[in-house]
Amino acid sequence: MEWLHQDYFFWKYIHHCVFQKGYRVHELNHKEAWLEDEDVKPRRFIRVVRIDIDFSSWLRRDVGESVNKFDQVRKQLRLGRLIGENVYISVYPPVDQWEEINKPFYESRKKRTTVYSSIIDRIKSNQLEISPAPSTHTIEELEFMIFALKQEIQQAIKQRESREKSLFFYGNPIATYLLLLSVAFMFYVLEQNGRSTSVLTLIKYGAKYNPLILDGEWWRLFTAMFLHIGFLHLFMNSLALFYLGGAVERMFGTSRFLLIYFIAGLSGSVASFAFNEQVAAGASGAIFGCFGALLYFGTIHKKLFFRTMGKNVLVVLVINLIFGFAFPMVDNGAHIGGLIGGFLASFIVQLPKTRFSVRQITFLFITVCYVMGLYWFGEINEKKVSSPLLELQIGQEYLQEEEIEKAYPFLQRAVDEGADIPEATFLLAYAEAKFENYEEAKTLLLKTVAKRPDFHEAHYNLSLIYVELDQLEEARASIQRAVQIHPEQAYLDLQERLQ
Repeated sequence: MEWLHQDYFFWKYIHHCVFQKGYRVHELNHKEAWLEDEDVKPRRFIRVVRIDIDFSSWLRRDVGESVNKFDQVRKQLRLGRLIGENVYISVYPPVDQWEEINKPFYESRKKRTTVYSSIIDRIKSNQLEISPAPSTHTIEELEFMIFALKQEIQQAIKQRESREKSLFFYGNPIATYLLLLSVAFMFYVLEQNGRSTSVLTLIKYGAKYNPLILDGEWWRLFTAMFLHIGFLHLFMNSLALFYLGGAVERMFGTSRFLLIYFIAGLSGSVASFAFNEQVAAGASGAIFGCFGALLYFGTIHKKLFFRTMGKNVLVVLVINLIFGFAFPMVDNGAHIGGLIGGFLASFIVQLPKTRFSVRQITFLFITVCYVMGLYWFGEINEKKVSSPLLELQIGQEYLQEEEIEKAYPFLQRAVDEGADIPEATFLLAYAEAKFENYEEAKTLLLKTVAKRPDFHEAHYNLSLIYVELDQLEEARASIQRAVQIHPEQAYLDLQERLQ
């Protein structure tokens, strides 16, 4: 009967830890249970063992082995420190000396894992707050009571798992799939009507372009979310949207997810407008808003967040932000703006089954002020209105389409605003030559070859300009220089005609 009483106490002890102390059950069988106290720092794990111990040699060996087991748990959960406790429930303590196991055991000198051990025998079980089974019960009654305890514990474990699982699977990622289809369709449209890497095509179909936004085309702050620059950009953003967007939509539901997505996307676009002068497109701001929504979930369910996805989310987020700061071509303003926007939007919509509160109105006001403040800064930040290199790129694309009159103002602004590269004066000289402004073209080409003496195309064009100005000696000298640098057939033909 004594062993059955201790069996009852074993299950009563676990029942008390689960229902009274709120411990989480990690492993459970009829002889051993692993419980976690999530409310303390460092994290505490309790290993409850039901065994009748004869000699202390077995006990010492088991304690030593348990230290390694506790340390493996610490590493799996990526914890800095862990406190482990062995609780042995036995009818009697070992017959020989065993008291030295009461001292703490450490995994290493750094003491990241500390393990304590204790024995609860027949006498000690009567001294604890957990009442043992009365001695008047029969074997059948004790077995039934043990069975009832097991059932209650198992039911509590299932309910907790179901409750936590429901937080991750509230909705279905319907909107995520529709968004993926929409960005793929717009990429196809761009490719069929120019190319997705063409600045002119991107501007035509709604990319973020600061001068036109300042002229009243505010809708570009939304349409830019559906455009992508090149297949790699589309692929990477689609992959991120599939995983991050799908996770957020499952957790928040479709309607809440769409609000988070578009508020974050708008915040990212406005931040890009405020801090980045380049033509921009992509769903990156909205995708970083999904990171913000996951961080919001972490503030509400901190323990669950860090036990499941938390550390992976933070690592991926930090890597992306570092990558954005390391490479200037990445629009980190849109990324950070979208991250903050998604975090604020999550406070507005809240998680499903959450009662409406005044805090939602407060965060709605904060979000509106945040977006409007970014837009206002973008309006007064004149350095971000235009970029000489962007003007040059647009002008070059117009030249490739033989739209000289449209290209000319962009090329002129690029030179006037200080695009300090020889291509700027070279392209403007080409446009001036098309307008038969040969003196202006000559001056610009002389500046070009002064900046880059090995620019053979500039020497060739300069030779043609000298021919138009009837300065043949200068023309021969220029074409000779071009041939010396790069003897193309066209250069050789011109040189032969001039001779």
